[in-house]
Amino acid sequence: MTKSLRRPITAAAALLIVGTALTACHVVPSEQSVAGCTPSIQPGGASNTVRATTGIDATPTDVPFQTPLAIDGPEASITNAGDDPAQAGDVVIADYTLYDGTTGEVLESTDSTLLRALAAESGDEIQPASQQLTLRTGGETVLSQGLECATAGSTVALVAPYLDLFGDSVAQAGVDPESTAVLLLDVQDAFPGRAEGFPQPAVGGIPAIALATDGTPGVTFSGAAAPTELTVGTTIGGSGRVVGETDTVVVQYTLLEWDATTVTETTWGSAPATFELSGLIPGFQQAVIGQKVGSQVVAVVPPDLGYGDGRTLVFVIDILDAEAP
Repeated sequence: MTKSLRRPITAAAALLIVGTALTACHVVPSEQSVAGCTPSIQPGGASNTVRATTGIDATPTDVPFQTPLAIDGPEASITNAGDDPAQAGDVVIADYTLYDGTTGEVLESTDSTLLRALAAESGDEIQPASQQLTLRTGGETVLSQGLECATAGSTVALVAPYLDLFGDSVAQAGVDPESTAVLLLDVQDAFPGRAEGFPQPAVGGIPAIALATDGTPGVTFSGAAAPTELTVGTTIGGSGRVVGETDTVVVQYTLLEWDATTVTETTWGSAPATFELSGLIPGFQQAVIGQKVGSQVVAVVPPDLGYGDGRTLVFVIDILDAEAP
């Protein structure tokens, strides 16, 4: 069976995809800045009252705020921030718990300890969310703006109307769109959202790449015949750790067919993809393994190393992060 290269979509990723743009500035008592980084969504009276759920005095099932929690608009408070804040366009990886701001009910979480404790109280088994939240900051959604200036090890309390986080779909679920949602995010990592190494010499057999201001690649074909073997060119050389064959990687990628004028698939403009390399098509694996984090590679993948359907594929891949199992 041919392995499919497809980004899983979780409820957390849906926050980014369907979140609505923040259209007005919310006035707050004072401005928050982290190491010179000023987030678009500022703290307010509600977000400042949300407590972190970790620490020696924390009880896992305690609701970390007083209910009901009322707000006039989105608010975001960052605590335990470090010295390297996520700028617009950077990627943040976070564990999260989503609470209803009116009742304090836990709606979704990646915290298995919390969910086990809740299950012990209620007698109902609760499955944790399948994966952490991974997204670029500084986009048009409330979620991406709420994570601006977060740092690894920090906690972000994002308080917003359900409508601002989930869009019009919440009304279909029987939720009051104007009621309050509380998203408590424990930031695990933050890193650049594009390849940031050094340009490399041109490689024959791959199409030309031109980058937009935000790093989105444009691809130009020369009219030559497609290579019949895997052809990989490193267009930007990174300086991070070397990617291993069993690693999980975070990437931005664009996929086209050879000589195509339109893009088949891309992560640019949404969330980066997180993949276990061992589950991907051979051509993608071979192009990435041995590369350094921070690199951009262009891979021309023949049919036998792709989907086996006769198509020659072209991937432009920015390698943002890699973790061993």
